[in-house]
Amino acid sequence: MKTALLALVALAATAVVFAADDEQAKKDLKALAGTWEYTSQVADGKEVEKEKLKGMKVTITAEGKWELKKDDTVLLEGTVKLDPSQKPKAADWKITTEGGLKDRSALGIYDVDKDTFKHCFALDKRPEKFESKEGSKVTNAVLKRTKK
Repeated sequence: MKTALLALVALAATAVVFAADDEQAKKDLKALAGTWEYTSQVADGKEVEKEKLKGMKVTITAEGKWELKKDDTVLLEGTVKLDPSQKPKAADWKITTEGGLKDRSALGIYDVDKDTFKHCFALDKRPEKFESKEGSKVTNAVLKRTKK
């Protein structure tokens, strides 16, 4: 009986942690909701030219849907699942756009501080730091919230 009670207490404690993480994920999604412009990006260790970043925007909803556009052309879209319990916080960006990346997920880490969104990701393995070294296949981007 005592063992069953301890197991029940442990299960309840785990449920509380998951609920707290879920609440934090919802809070983080709310903070991410909006449209973000790329200010810098390093892909596979190489700085992307500012000219190529002009017009690049990602829009994220509080429900976790996202859309990447260059000017008025949709390049990619999908859904995001956040895991704020990891250090750094983790995000899985599932791609739903038709084409070669459909149903793939970019495994990333993220940080949102008011109007700055740091986003680092790769297709093969989740980065551990906000950096992109040559040969890493990691993309590290910094975005600013657009004003309405």
